[in-house]
Amino acid sequence: MKKLLFVLLSVAFSVASVQGQNWLTLKGGGGLALFPGYSGSQSGISINSGLGYKHQISKRMILEGDILLDTRAYQVPTNVFDADNNMIYFDAGGTYIQVPLTVHYNAPFRKKELVPYVVGQPNSAFFVEGGPYVSYGLSVSSFADPVVVATWAAADDPIAESNLTPRALDVGITAGFGVNFGFSETLNRLSIGARANYGLLNVYKDNRLGSGNNMSAVGYIAFDFALTKRRHIKYRW
Repeated sequence: MKKLLFVLLSVAFSVASVQGQNWLTLKGGGGLALFPGYSGSQSGISINSGLGYKHQISKRMILEGDILLDTRAYQVPTNVFDADNNMIYFDAGGTYIQVPLTVHYNAPFRKKELVPYVVGQPNSAFFVEGGPYVSYGLSVSSFADPVVVATWAAADDPIAESNLTPRALDVGITAGFGVNFGFSETLNRLSIGARANYGLLNVYKDNRLGSGNNMSAVGYIAFDFALTKRRHIKYRW
């Protein structure tokens, strides 16, 4: 564990030593929340917002870390029908603290040579991004079918009461794309993008209750406030 911590700190300090730009990011957006893996689930809404930090690490690469409040809602069938023979759905979802860590690859629309081997910050660039995320549920709800619970109650291995509550921890993958714009006479920037988040862990602690993963597809707007005043960087975009 100590060796791993030492390696992570070494990487962090080496990244911080690069003479690149740094930004504080304020972002927010929304889109679809889905629950793949659970048959008959209905998509709902996903909203997230929060703060982030961006650091340029190479010619066209930027490292971004965010802390986001991620709220999502969707519906799952209860296998119970109303008087009109329509399926009754349970409102599920939750509010998570999500921490994604992504790497951006930037492709500037245009570059301007100022002096040999030194270029200014491009006015706009297309980017793709990807990386892992970890999130923790502050409030998570899921449907535990009482018929399934009752069926296993008489078995030698009943479903534990503690497993009736959904899993709070989620680990997954984030991927996205967008466009980043620069403002004249300032190093602040504006990003407009889209992200897809896919959780790798089953929301249910006990597979007998079902199987479903967190997933969302959201659009967002981010304002990047420059923390450094380097108008020129040593990397060629």
